[in-house]
Amino acid sequence: MNEIFQIRENGFEEIKKQLIIKSLPTLLVAISFGFAIVFFNAKEKGDVLTVLPFMIPFLILSMGYGISKGLKRQKIIFQTFRLTFSENNIVREQANTPTVTIPFTDIHSIIKDKKGGYAIKGKTAVETILVPAQIENHENFEIVLSQVKPIEQQTELPFEEKYRIPILLVMLVCMATVYVSYNKILVGICCVVVSTLLIRSSIQILKNKNIDNKSRRIGYYSLVVLASVIGVTILKFSF
Repeated sequence: MNEIFQIRENGFEEIKKQLIIKSLPTLLVAISFGFAIVFFNAKEKGDVLTVLPFMIPFLILSMGYGISKGLKRQKIIFQTFRLTFSENNIVREQANTPTVTIPFTDIHSIIKDKKGGYAIKGKTAVETILVPAQIENHENFEIVLSQVKPIEQQTELPFEEKYRIPILLVMLVCMATVYVSYNKILVGICCVVVSTLLIRSSIQILKNKNIDNKSRRIGYYSLVVLASVIGVTILKFSF
């Protein structure tokens, strides 16, 4: 067996809108909570409101620029997706992303999601290959894939994907509480919640070989935020 599959032409255009829709809520919620923290910590709240009309256009332009730049990077990564079936292995190659090689004997399961994508899972969570629904020669690809191991249908979304927005909201609320509240018990509880979520998220991002190298740096940035949250908590407990 020696089959090579790539993303079909214009495949990125099919997911471009989905990427924008998926990123907007996260950005808007993060910006809103950031402003809320500044507002409630400001001694002169009127000054913050005065600056707001100038800040909103700047934030919108920055958000638009960030999304545009992110889409260009994701397009390059997406279009360089290459999946090779050799005699004994499945190899996934992609620009700026760690290469993943899974021997056929180590494949634990192959799951097809409701959107037509696939997750080829090895012995551990790190050994996972995510195959977009926009793979070329889709029917032939599924035949080749089923020869390696029977394909299972996804019955429900993974926990992280299903509750992504609620988890984000909980983390932001707890983070805002740490910076705004002076109730030591409340600050302590929220610090534990934020620390747990940030550490867990950082580990998942840094170990995930389906994320490009630049995006994986978010895992390190999260540790900086974690240090800030712990530092503020310690200061408030020392009062």
